[in-house]
Amino acid sequence: MIKKSILFLIVMTSISFSAQRRKQSWTEQVKFSVDPHVKVMTALGDNFLHDNLGYFYGFGIGLNANLYKNFGLGVEYTYFLANVKNRDTYGYLGSPSMNNFDWYVFHKDKITEDFFVEEILGYSTYRMKSPYLDNSGKFSEGNSGINFGGKAIYVLDNEGVQQVVLGAKLNFYNSKIGNQNPDIEKYYSKAALLNISLAYRFNF
Repeated sequence: MIKKSILFLIVMTSISFSAQRRKQSWTEQVKFSVDPHVKVMTALGDNFLHDNLGYFYGFGIGLNANLYKNFGLGVEYTYFLANVKNRDTYGYLGSPSMNNFDWYVFHKDKITEDFFVEEILGYSTYRMKSPYLDNSGKFSEGNSGINFGGKAIYVLDNEGVQQVVLGAKLNFYNSKIGNQNPDIEKYYSKAALLNISLAYRFNF
């Protein structure tokens, strides 16, 4: 009976140590980073945003979590401003601002010791506001769409804590404006947005 108890304790201790090592091995791969960034964004194609607004210029911050091996989750917030380039067709509105959130999953590939690339796929939400020219209030609309792109990452120090990140992303914008004419509806509600970003990444 005593021998069986000792054997049972040895087996349970071995399983516990093995599970602890596996747990530590998984958690050791979890890493976080913060990315203050600046962005330039423009609408592509034949649509309301492209024809009436200039470039969007923005700044913001991103948070990333590398969860398992080279896969992780991230979120970015960017505040954009743009100028009206066609006053005749933009309407009785001033220059807009936009709040943009990008949620995404990413996969990281190591190219060299100092250079990495990340592939990104996610979902975006937008809130664009334009003041009425008579200062009577603001016109606002909520929008959403998928996003995908990539980032090139260069390591700045030997510890890999500081990095510079150059990104390119395509965001799809859908404001769900209804119209009986499908061409008019598409023109005012849908757009593809190309944005280029530059960020300083701090890993912890």
